[in-house]
Amino acid sequence: MTSRTARPNGHTRRFSIGGAQGHLITSANADGSLGRVVVHLGKHGSTLRGLTDALYNMINVALDHGVPLVKIVNDLVGVAYEPRGLTDDPDIRIAASITDYIGRRLALDYLPRADRAELGVLTAEERTAQADQQSSGAGVPQPRSSALVTA
Repeated sequence: MTSRTARPNGHTRRFSIGGAQGHLITSANADGSLGRVVVHLGKHGSTLRGLTDALYNMINVALDHGVPLVKIVNDLVGVAYEPRGLTDDPDIRIAASITDYIGRRLALDYLPRADRAELGVLTAEERTAQADQQSSGAGVPQPRSSALVTA
């Protein structure tokens, strides 16, 4: 299988999660979709740094093999471990882990709103608009449907 070629344009984001500092570096393909991900952590132990390296390498392998980003993000969002807590990202105020933060940030940067809404990942502005709609009674979102088995 041939690897997708990423353009150098993308984002470098500095982040802080529960006091842990790092950088999330992404590059986009010619069509604007996510091409590559690199995560660098600041002064943290070799175990956490090694696990973070494995995480971003696995994301890249999944992308290279055509796994849709929405499926990758679905598996990252909500994963909890230390460090966790407040972030310096206005759209992601609290992260359950570095993995959770990366999933949410990738979703915000590369997925359409409809996919993000299904995952529960919205920008601060979108959350405010949704809360305003709910408080006014307009556009109250319905819960995800689940298959019911009836006898």
